[in-house]
Amino acid sequence: MQDYTDKIFEYQLKGYCCSQILLQMGLDEKGLKNADLINAVKGLCSGLYSGLLCGALSGGACLLSFFEPDKASDQMIPLLVQWFEDNFESCNCKDILGDDPFNKVEKCPVIVNKTYEKVIEILEDYG
Repeated sequence: MQDYTDKIFEYQLKGYCCSQILLQMGLDEKGLKNADLINAVKGLCSGLYSGLLCGALSGGACLLSFFEPDKASDQMIPLLVQWFEDNFESCNCKDILGDDPFNKVEKCPVIVNKTYEKVIEILEDYG
């Protein structure tokens, strides 16, 4: 799989959060632009701004729905959620990051990268 670290860092420098980065990278992959969509998913940032559902996971689910609306909800998203829990032990930001603010800098890019790879894998598996 490709390493998307440079692209993730580029979008972080623009002020994008995890959910926005996931969607923007997916749009980039297809040569699409949708500023309204990127602005809308800002509501998912930082675990809904409460440390709850990780923005990488919610952004990944949105990306699956964007490209495969008929298959995402009942087939693809459950696969992504199970994979996410298996790999990161929780779906919540506050659990993944703990009380250490440096974890956001260290862990989030890795989580976004791995989640994006998994989203691509799921999309490829479903055609």
